[in-house]
Amino acid sequence: MKLHDIRELVKLVNQSSIEELEWEQGKTTVVIKKAAPILVVSDEIPAVQAGEVESGYQEAAVTAEVTTQAPPEAQAVTQTISSSSVGIFTSSVTVGQTIQSGDVVGRCSVDALQLSQDIVSSVNGEIVEIFAADGQLVDYGKALMAVKES
Repeated sequence: MKLHDIRELVKLVNQSSIEELEWEQGKTTVVIKKAAPILVVSDEIPAVQAGEVESGYQEAAVTAEVTTQAPPEAQAVTQTISSSSVGIFTSSVTVGQTIQSGDVVGRCSVDALQLSQDIVSSVNGEIVEIFAADGQLVDYGKALMAVKES
């Protein structure tokens, strides 16, 4: 048996759930066993100064206070428009454009079957972000764009 063959057997054992492999060829026997996983346990606990804990707590409290006092404008409701079919996506709108409920915002098409379906907005608002690029294959239910409701 050649060294190359032994290496291939080792790779096969490593990539599979086999724990042990024994190979016999004539008078030659090769046994490959996976080693048991080694568990490393550390008894060391990092020393933390009381001042560090207190300052970390104060920073977290300040951050929590800042995030809870967001202005009402930042709390606008954002809705997503999802794909209603499978196909190649083409957008009909741009970021910042205002849309109304019922407006066509894009199209999904399958050229091989000569099928296409308009994607219609279900909300009034402004396009904040478009998640799918033109020409991208999208699945049913994939989020295509975010709309800030007005």
